[in-house]
Amino acid sequence: MRLRRLRLRNHRNYARLELTPGPGINVFIGPNGQGKTNLLEAVAMLALSSSPRARREHELVGPVGPGSRIEAEVASGEMTRHLSIALDVEGERTRRTIEVDGARRRAVDLPGQFRVTLFWPDDLGLVKAGPELRRRFLNQMLVQVEPGYARALAGMRRVLEQRNSLLKRIASGDGGEDMLEAWNTELIRVGTEIVGARAKAVAELEPDAARCHGQIAAGERLEIAYEGPPENLAEAVHNSIAEDLRRGSTSIGPHRDDLSIRLDGKEARSFGSQGQQRTAVVSLKLAEAALIERRAGERPVLLLDDVLSELDGDRRAALLHEVAAGGQVIVTSVEAGPFPPELIAAAMVWTVSQGQIEACG
Repeated sequence: MRLRRLRLRNHRNYARLELTPGPGINVFIGPNGQGKTNLLEAVAMLALSSSPRARREHELVGPVGPGSRIEAEVASGEMTRHLSIALDVEGERTRRTIEVDGARRRAVDLPGQFRVTLFWPDDLGLVKAGPELRRRFLNQMLVQVEPGYARALAGMRRVLEQRNSLLKRIASGDGGEDMLEAWNTELIRVGTEIVGARAKAVAELEPDAARCHGQIAAGERLEIAYEGPPENLAEAVHNSIAEDLRRGSTSIGPHRDDLSIRLDGKEARSFGSQGQQRTAVVSLKLAEAALIERRAGERPVLLLDDVLSELDGDRRAALLHEVAAGGQVIVTSVEAGPFPPELIAAAMVWTVSQGQIEACG
């Protein structure tokens, strides 16, 4: 998988950008706040259909107009595709238009056309924060490789919205009991599909994550495990109805899942240092790239934002060895110092300043 060309129009702080990255390692250097992360965000959106970072889409639209556009030419094997995402602000609403080779597509249809693995500093939340970020990690990976998964997620959001609304109606005495069983059935059906995909993916991730972490962290042991709903989801959903009515929300389902992350047998969230936690996250991301490559038959584009911060020299060298194994890589840094001279010599190097990007040399 390769990003051949990228064009941004009024995306974040990029009023206009035309970029042709190289097929190997691309290093983007510049101070914080100049647009390095915005660049990676735009590329990731082409794979995921929405920003993995912005809470509201209007945040993505720059200051020079009421709309923004991301366009790219991407290559997959011998096939080339043209992808675009346009955002138009209309009052308080932001309208998103997605096209693949000039044809309109729904958001659930874009993932899988272009595949990436993304790491940025916020991903430390995979270890340090609550389960929502770990579920998002699994979702962003699976929408790219699991047919139907994006639709299943959209279906689950609808089920939860409708079922929770119905639970509140029933609890307040407004009726609706006759509709609850239908939404229970949908919750079980869609939930089973999502849980099965996640459990299979975590089992597939585990050996690669452990291997990468052991190499980067000099033998330290990383263990991950999927923590999903009870094995009999249908029975658990029916047994939870009284509690759900009391709470006015759905207590059982894949929206409550988690991913356990342990280092040398101890919970990484409580016992890992900042460097250990960062290495664990990077190892998970490298395992994600390996999973995508196995399932899709080609390596995803690696997007690495400030990935070398807070790693000691040995971990940094081991990570760069893994990253340089092949495929297209887009990596950002405040300075070139952390990179070995031989890597910089073989890479395309760019400087980023105030939404402007220039090639070095």
